[in-house]
Amino acid sequence: MNQGSVIYTISGNRSWKEVEGNIIMKVHITNLYGMGGAAGNAQQMTAGIAQKEFNYHELGIYKYPMNSDTPDMLRTRLDGIVASVSHGDIVIFQLPTWNGIRFDEVFEEHFRGYRGLKKIFFIHDVPPLMEKKLFGELERYIAFYNRADLIILPSRNMAEYLQAKGLTVKKIVIQRMWDAPVDIDLTKMPKFRKRMNFAANVVMYPRPFVQNWNSDRVELAVTAEPGNYAWADHKNIHFLGWFENESALAYALRKSGGFGLLWHDDPVWIEYMKRNACCKLGTYLASGIPVIVHSSIAEADTIRRKNLGLAVDSLDEAVNQVEQMTEDQYNRMAQDVDSFGNLIRQGFFAKKLLTDAVFQLLYD
Repeated sequence: MNQGSVIYTISGNRSWKEVEGNIIMKVHITNLYGMGGAAGNAQQMTAGIAQKEFNYHELGIYKYPMNSDTPDMLRTRLDGIVASVSHGDIVIFQLPTWNGIRFDEVFEEHFRGYRGLKKIFFIHDVPPLMEKKLFGELERYIAFYNRADLIILPSRNMAEYLQAKGLTVKKIVIQRMWDAPVDIDLTKMPKFRKRMNFAANVVMYPRPFVQNWNSDRVELAVTAEPGNYAWADHKNIHFLGWFENESALAYALRKSGGFGLLWHDDPVWIEYMKRNACCKLGTYLASGIPVIVHSSIAEADTIRRKNLGLAVDSLDEAVNQVEQMTEDQYNRMAQDVDSFGNLIRQGFFAKKLLTDAVFQLLYD
């Protein structure tokens, strides 16, 4: 055999690389650049864990206006992205790319010529379920998802919903929660406070329940810089400040104490949260503070069963339960959260789903 790499075919339809007598199959994962916020950070975090822990190869995608490309320009762009992919490899697509469904479709089609290549779709979000105006595109998205050999979905609720709408992919891995690999001081326990921390941009994106907060006994703490906001005047609202990274936010939440509130007023998002995995839930749990969630969210049973917080049907119910809670009850809950939070802080949810996906794809 010649020195270096050679390509040969196995069973007539799979091509692999052999380097110094070893068969090598590479696993690739897409990673999104040019987009901040939770959506961009989630892809960066997952790709980072995949590269560090498993030596997966990154396929970098930049968020850009696809319509500005001619077909030749787009083909050239995609050629550059997939240059490291070979026959028989595995590609994990983190979806959506936020470049529009047409880009995602064309990107997947670019792999049609690779013999034996396997495709894993890791669905972070389903855009038609996030915006009412996009709901008419759900059928197109599901038809696209059906091109996968295996699909990673945020919850069992999401799997059942998409299956009812036409999803036919047989191999499915359930994510359950987002990790938050933050660096915090675990020697300082969160304080028992009758306070709910709400981590969201309430200045740019006002929330009615924030503006209408009326509890005198339970304080609402929001992630905003102190300022003159008419909606906060004479209300039991505290300003935590604004934080540019997850570690700083987690530190501030742990220092704040009390509870982390995962909530929404928008009916579309209330429905969506029944099926998706919310990044802020991971941030709250990684920070070590118990959470307050609606009883309908995908992981509400886990919150109850593991004593990680309160699963309630209304904010009034949440306020009443916080008012009645004792310091001993809170401290036991905070200890359980810290123990569970080790999974999230060390990226074990991502490690598990990345391992399970490849194992199920090749073994089952």
